[in-house]
Amino acid sequence: MSPRILRQGLRVVRLFDPWGSPYCTCPLKFTLNPYTGCGHGCLYCYARSYIRGFSRPRPKARLLRDLLHDLRLLPKGALIELSASSDPYTPPEAVLGLTRKALRYIASRGFRILVVTKSDLVVRDADILLRAEASVAITITTLDDSLARKLEPGAPSPTARVEAVEKLSRLGIPVTVRLDPIIPYVNDSKESIEEVVARVAEAGALQITTSTYKARPDSLRMLSEVFPDEGAKLRELYIGKGVKTHGYYYLPPELRLHYILMVRETAFKYGLAFASCREGFKFLNTPGIHCDGSLYAYLRGCEERK
Repeated sequence: MSPRILRQGLRVVRLFDPWGSPYCTCPLKFTLNPYTGCGHGCLYCYARSYIRGFSRPRPKARLLRDLLHDLRLLPKGALIELSASSDPYTPPEAVLGLTRKALRYIASRGFRILVVTKSDLVVRDADILLRAEASVAITITTLDDSLARKLEPGAPSPTARVEAVEKLSRLGIPVTVRLDPIIPYVNDSKESIEEVVARVAEAGALQITTSTYKARPDSLRMLSEVFPDEGAKLRELYIGKGVKTHGYYYLPPELRLHYILMVRETAFKYGLAFASCREGFKFLNTPGIHCDGSLYAYLRGCEERK
């Protein structure tokens, strides 16, 4: 089935579209967002720019019925990512369990799964992930809980997320940690970066994926309000000296490269694979891996089939 026909027939699953970024290195995959919007309140989030009422997460109507319809159309063994824009473990999930039900449907039909989240609630669904070709990517921007409460006020603490990395890894579920985004003057110190990498390596993570903050007017305004001392410097870096690419303000290339190399060097120091996300530095990635960490789902399936 051609991508065009597939797009027309799908209801809630989508062919992954990296927002037209020429820097995306993700493999072919599909995405599912059980919720519209997210309650984590991350200041740097890009999705609020195009999803109305983003800070008010709500379950998608008829999600499970439409998901069953879509799964019949997808190629056998396709990779499905939860989620590309709205965290699948946004706070209402603890009560509604919609993501858990969706995972059951997806896993029972033999699709590969990539979960991307910044919530420790993912551990609840380890029983399903263990039965599937699945991997998990957990975002950890800092180990400083007080800083995280400013950056990601509605998300679980970094401490809880590291514990989730440890629990999933111990069970045999492969975990990538996304040190993402690196924000100048906020979480960009070498000490902060090494603290995160060292701790998640100890917890059992296999890979570090990183990227620098890509500014949009709304997120830059929110960061400036919460970090007023850094706000003017951020505006100068991004608006004054940065490069606008596909609707985002990027840092100057030499500064982006500085941060990517810093994280790369630290990841290798602690024996982890490395990749960057939408930066244009694919040549710096560990050969053969994907930035999203999805390769581990495939490798895990290969091991189980031996």
